[in-house]
Amino acid sequence: MVLANYRAYRESPDAWALGRLVIPVARLGELAQLQRGLAPLDSSLPLSAVILAGSTAEVDAIEEFNRGTASHRARVECVETKATTEAMTHAILAAIPVGWTRYVEVPLTGDGAGTLETLQAAGAFAKIRTGGLTQEAFPSPDVLIAFLERAAERRLAFKATAGLHHPLRGTFRLTYEHNPPHGVMHGYLNLLLAAAILWTGGGRTRAREALLEDDPASVRFQADALDWRGLRLEQPTLSVLRSTFLHGFGSCSFREPMDELSAGGWR
Repeated sequence: MVLANYRAYRESPDAWALGRLVIPVARLGELAQLQRGLAPLDSSLPLSAVILAGSTAEVDAIEEFNRGTASHRARVECVETKATTEAMTHAILAAIPVGWTRYVEVPLTGDGAGTLETLQAAGAFAKIRTGGLTQEAFPSPDVLIAFLERAAERRLAFKATAGLHHPLRGTFRLTYEHNPPHGVMHGYLNLLLAAAILWTGGGRTRAREALLEDDPASVRFQADALDWRGLRLEQPTLSVLRSTFLHGFGSCSFREPMDELSAGGWR
């Protein structure tokens, strides 16, 4: 189902917003087999492989998979993993080939500064978790702003994962089950605005206001800019931001974030 949906999204008008398919390294063989039985697309599927610790077996599995790209028409372009301490970050990065694009999920509390410096020195990128299945899984605005400040100071690029299903902050269902719990969720436009403010030299207060924004009328898209309460982000600025700071965000739903842009009159 995941592969079928992803392939359909790749052929849809919204393909411009679709990034890599994230898949555990242990399931690469299964994906290769499925791909061989499907009609070829215009280009190979771009993948991001989730690894546990950069073991030799994991690295070998990725390299073997990529050697078969011509057959199964998919390729691992980057890897993602998780570290809870600076020492663990060192160890994981040492095990993964330097030439690979690497994202390491880091904790938003604790010794965040040391971990970010380790990533920066290694030429790797950060990954942050912005939500989950319970309200407790969502970092507070202040915790999130503190990370953005540290990352912006170091010019360290990052991606986000979990919880960013909606454009703007609000109270939404936390799961897809019947009668689900509800909670306050961050919006992906909130994150974009806050990151842009700090990346371009703005202050914490303004960035926090952006992270807390919940009024759709405050955000306006134009052909060449994004406007929010007197802040105008030109297209060149947004392009640089996306390529050098906020690389993107992952979501278990592709349609929900996109459909809400249409529902809000932003597309």
